[in-house]
Amino acid sequence: MTFFSKDNVKHFEVPGDDGKIDTLALLEAARGVVEMVSAFGKAFSPVKSDINGNIEKLQKKYEMNKELFITINAMLDDEFENKSTDLAKVGGLWLTRGLNFLRTFMQILIKEYREGSKEESMKHIINAAYEATLKKYHGFIVKKVFSGVSGFAPYRKDYLLKMALGKEGQEEQVIKDMEAYLDTMSPVIDVMSQLYKDKGLDTDEKV
Repeated sequence: MTFFSKDNVKHFEVPGDDGKIDTLALLEAARGVVEMVSAFGKAFSPVKSDINGNIEKLQKKYEMNKELFITINAMLDDEFENKSTDLAKVGGLWLTRGLNFLRTFMQILIKEYREGSKEESMKHIINAAYEATLKKYHGFIVKKVFSGVSGFAPYRKDYLLKMALGKEGQEEQVIKDMEAYLDTMSPVIDVMSQLYKDKGLDTDEKV
């Protein structure tokens, strides 16, 4: 067993052809991602807090009308039609961006592992994932904060050991389980990214 196959770590629910994102399934899977970020160490608390904050925004919106807001799509429709809140607009957008960063991190990690890279530092992986996903949305101050945080990235062997729940020699199984996890995570990110683009919410505005 690895982190990705634990009972309490839910895989993402792949959307159907209608592009509807199930709210509770998304929130449950996203909470598993928060636990994965914890394995990076205490220095990554700002990243963890940011993801948690966006999950809570969506949870708060859902609690307002559980029967109506069973999908993220319904939440956004409500916010555009009724100008009620911006919880789904902001929370969903930044959650999607955060998930995309973590997806890219895992993709690069897997690629290097499969290619037989001996590099143990993961700082370059985290920086590459950041460059490809979040950097363009961040202003000078946030970029400096992230730059400082990335310097505390764990070594690959230590990270994979945590993902193996402390069991030695399970690197290959961790990578396989990570690949299976991405198989469900990626379609959700892609559909959500397109949804927010279609709504005109995914801009290059910086924070």
